[in-house]
Amino acid sequence: MKESHQTRRNILKTIGAAVLSGMVLTGASFARHAGRPNVVVILADDLGYGDLSCYGATKVRTPNIDRLAAEGRLFTDAHSPASVCTPTRYNLLTGRYAWRTWASSSCVWSNDPLLIDPERFTLPDLLKGQGYRTACVGKWHLGFGEPGMPGWDDVLGPNYNRELRPGPREVGFDYFWGFPHVGQLPHVIIENHRVLALTPDDPIRMLPDKRPGFEKDYRQRPRLGLATNLGVEGGRSARYEHEELALMMTERAVKWIREQSADQPFFLYFAHRNIHGPIRPNARFRGKSSIGAYGDFLLELDWSVGELLNALDQKGLADNTLVMFSSDNGAIQTYREVVNSATIMGHKLNGPLRGQKTDVHEGGSRVPLLARWPGRIRAGSQSRALVTLTDLLATFADFFGIDLPADAGEDSFSVLGALLDKRPRQVVREALVNDSFLRTFAIRENDWKLILSQTSGGVATQNIPYDPDKPPGQLYHLGRDLSEAVNEYDNHPEIVASLTRLLKAYQESGRSAPENRTIRQAD
Repeated sequence: MKESHQTRRNILKTIGAAVLSGMVLTGASFARHAGRPNVVVILADDLGYGDLSCYGATKVRTPNIDRLAAEGRLFTDAHSPASVCTPTRYNLLTGRYAWRTWASSSCVWSNDPLLIDPERFTLPDLLKGQGYRTACVGKWHLGFGEPGMPGWDDVLGPNYNRELRPGPREVGFDYFWGFPHVGQLPHVIIENHRVLALTPDDPIRMLPDKRPGFEKDYRQRPRLGLATNLGVEGGRSARYEHEELALMMTERAVKWIREQSADQPFFLYFAHRNIHGPIRPNARFRGKSSIGAYGDFLLELDWSVGELLNALDQKGLADNTLVMFSSDNGAIQTYREVVNSATIMGHKLNGPLRGQKTDVHEGGSRVPLLARWPGRIRAGSQSRALVTLTDLLATFADFFGIDLPADAGEDSFSVLGALLDKRPRQVVREALVNDSFLRTFAIRENDWKLILSQTSGGVATQNIPYDPDKPPGQLYHLGRDLSEAVNEYDNHPEIVASLTRLLKAYQESGRSAPENRTIRQAD
């Protein structure tokens, strides 16, 4: 499992020495003047491009999230790097495409080990090197433990009755309070390394998945399926109820913010459970929207974001806190193929976009992205820049004037210019790779998007046969065809060839960002 690269400890030591000598904090002109803001990254789960009123929703109102748009910047061309949960979370924290890992384009399950190599340099590592206190609250979905750890079983995975390590704390977080995933068993809360409220007389007992192939260890198990069929016995005292989870995690995140000292900046990664199924809003939100439980769940998410913003206001931290809000992938209505926009009671989950979660079409990966930092980001502004959540690592490195080593953030580009209207010190993104749940790849350069398949690669398409009468792939010009309705594959063979070569180069080189990202520019 170990990757061959400079260890995160060595990188942290280098950055720490630079901080002490004053090198890092003066490395970028903007960082020198602005200092170190608190950073809150809120990642919604399965939230669509059309689910927020600031992105055009009319059937439901999201005033607290809209406040981020009104007081900050709304991005219209932002993307999750993948169309399902785990890969996007890996991308966000490492700046590297998850399809380069053993998990490929799929999710990890309850019996899978930690996907992030503990030696890999991560976003929380970068911020810790700047003196930040770091926390992850909410959905982890990146696995726990590793083969060979005490209690590890190659079929059942980590022992949830023992310390779950390595995990979030081993990849840069000082504190973790959250849950392994949503919808899979066990439904438990983990604080740092331990399941909370677990009693010795009723331990958690994992039961094998009965599907063919899933009795093998994680390296051999098929990377397909909507959810694992692992069963769980015991651990009744530690189980949470889905209807309470959003309230519980919001309370914990607000409490953590209130506990922070004014003398030390903090980074909070708030990985929400809404609006991933099962869609079970708390009773206080039930029946409050005009579009049923889905809308009620959106209102619950909006309330939760409002609670965090209120906590920042009450501590007087709002003006020196960068808040970013996004989603891990597009919304999903059904596991049937969606050619046009997914719709619930007149509400278009992904707006005008084709497809949904698990698809490589825009509905699977184009997501809301909002950023607010009063006085630093222009209120009510918009950006059409091509950005992805993979870019956070390089962007914060650019902000602090840090040169990432070649073996960290291999697919991360700085979007500092689009975020803060400042000239970036590092190269910016010109192309983007997206992948679907079934490992169908798309590559985007400028307005052209090439999909190397006749289908979206979503779960609903796995049994659709190849049609020899159709083009072998799909090519769309998103500038004039955002809904991906007109396939121009046969009309532009030169563009198909160019994008195919570019994708192959990214796949074979192990990186898409250049090793030397610094732009040579005059002061």
